[in-house]
Amino acid sequence: MNQTRDKDPFLNKLLRQSTIHEPSADFTQHIMDIIQQSENEKVVSMSFFARYSYWFLAISIAILLITTVIFFPSFIGHPQLQTLQNFFNPYIHVFNNIAIFLKSQPLIPIIVFALIGLFMTDKLLSRIFHRTVQHS
Repeated sequence: MNQTRDKDPFLNKLLRQSTIHEPSADFTQHIMDIIQQSENEKVVSMSFFARYSYWFLAISIAILLITTVIFFPSFIGHPQLQTLQNFFNPYIHVFNNIAIFLKSQPLIPIIVFALIGLFMTDKLLSRIFHRTVQHS
């Protein structure tokens, strides 16, 4: 090092002007507090399906029951099956009208799916970058 310092006057000047800094008295305690704080802040990340698994299961069962009642009425054999079909008929008609409208306007589903995709991408990226910023 002395050889380099002797050959470079600018480096020699910088080394003479710089002082050796001592850490503060509470430096070690401050670092230990940061480490303990980060250990206490455990971030639990769960996937979408793991977080909402009970809702996903309940909705799946409801859809299965509704489709069974509508499309396979003889499979259930319930005496009040006609009452159930009468209950679901308005919803079936609304669904059919929406399906006909979407078939006649193909741009609307594309826009809706694009917006949903952008929203989901934004949520995913914000969670990834938020987690990165939080731990750094």
